[in-house]
Amino acid sequence: MQVIHKKLHSLNLLVVEDDESTLKHLSRVLSIYFNMVDTANNAIDAFEAFKKRSFDVVISDIEMPQVDGLHLLQKIALVSPKTLRITITAFNTPQYINRAIESDVHFYFKKPIDIDELLIVISTFCSKKVLGDKAVSLGNGYFYNSANKNIAKDEVIILLTKKEVLLLEFLLYKNGNIASIEEIENSVWNEPVTADAIRMIITSLRKKTYPKLIKNIKGIGYKIDIT
Repeated sequence: MQVIHKKLHSLNLLVVEDDESTLKHLSRVLSIYFNMVDTANNAIDAFEAFKKRSFDVVISDIEMPQVDGLHLLQKIALVSPKTLRITITAFNTPQYINRAIESDVHFYFKKPIDIDELLIVISTFCSKKVLGDKAVSLGNGYFYNSANKNIAKDEVIILLTKKEVLLLEFLLYKNGNIASIEEIENSVWNEPVTADAIRMIITSLRKKTYPKLIKNIKGIGYKIDIT
């Protein structure tokens, strides 16, 4: 959990829940990982707190008196679209799921909440935010941003050469299918190239990510093998 803690320790979290025991439990556990955890037991107080302080993540129950959690998250989305919005509920009916989708929340969790799963979801989402909206998971905590042409892991940016970008994007375009040597020549180099030249770029990408990201299909070519 050290990696997750590293990703979350700078973030501010707001938890909104009208059940006091659940609110205290979530606050106590999540305070271990986040920079700051604030709480509210109703949507009105929660929105007032949100206007006074910047929150990166808001977790809200749906069923609450006066104003429900989905309306709260909708208002927060208008004020701060980049805030991660998570709803939690004891109900799992199509009605609630459809409302959550229509409210444009990022994630929907059924009570009782699996804290480990919640933390993984938040840390993964926040890793993508480091790269921007065009982040693609490469597995093992690495993300590629097709807009910025770089890779990130644990908020560390990894720069790529032009050939590395072209080859990685072509392999991603193949979507797990094998890219033949000829296809790589035509798409990345636009000319005949030695197998050693291709191998050199593959080796460099593996060193910047992890060895099993790109799989060698002997005598045929290469493919992305995201784990």
